[in-house]
Amino acid sequence: MYFRLMTFSQLIRPAYSFRLTPVVKVASFHIGRASAFRASKTIENGAEYIKGTVNEAVVLPPKDKVAGSYHWDFERLLSLSLIPLTIASVVNGAHPITDLCLGIILPFHCHLGFDAMITDYYPSRRSPALNKVLTWSLRGATLIALYGCYEFNTNDVGMTELVKKELLLVSSIFTNAIPLFNLIGL
Repeated sequence: MYFRLMTFSQLIRPAYSFRLTPVVKVASFHIGRASAFRASKTIENGAEYIKGTVNEAVVLPPKDKVAGSYHWDFERLLSLSLIPLTIASVVNGAHPITDLCLGIILPFHCHLGFDAMITDYYPSRRSPALNKVLTWSLRGATLIALYGCYEFNTNDVGMTELVKKELLLVSSIFTNAIPLFNLIGL
């Protein structure tokens, strides 16, 4: 038996915009889905094919200290450690130990964030070559950032003084720009 499947919006649509809906053969309860599930070997977006049947137990991956809750705890620890370091930098001003800690923790914090984005948007099961290229590029960029922070803290003013100078520069630009905006008429 054949039925014409139509939604409510298709039923109330004016006659001049009426399109023919495809005729779909309706099978008995859930047979279509079950047969489609067992027949599919690959999914169009590149995911792995279905292994086994739906009644088999899930095989859990082996425990790994880097991939589980320890990894999540380490990310939170890095994020939370930036709060007192930032407050100490504001209260005490520039200090070599604070600059050293910021120069280490901030690049690692950024590395973990970008690594999570690479893992989410370019997983190794979908695009293994691109995942490896992006992961190793991120590792190289993190090493360059760590070296840059080291050089900046030892041979220049340090990270805390840089932020202080930039904030003073931005605030002076905005305070000097207000009379300019009044002259223009904004």
